[in-house]
Amino acid sequence: MKPLRAIVAIAILAAGPGAYPADAPSGKPMKMDEPMQGEMKKKTMKKGDVRKAAERKAREMKPMMEKEAASAAKK
Repeated sequence: MKPLRAIVAIAILAAGPGAYPADAPSGKPMKMDEPMQGEMKKKTMKKGDVRKAAERKAREMKPMMEKEAASAAKK
């Protein structure tokens, strides 16, 4: 058990400050019509656009994911 603890401790120390989110949640809901922040955004991109795209992708992928889960359960 001790080697496992050592590996976990090394992994945590190696991650350092990068393991914590840059913008900690403040308890307030995010305003979806605010412009996105970051380098990979498009000029007209809003925060809500990313959430909507993720929801749309999840809906598209759901049948495939269920199919894979069912085939994995058979094995």
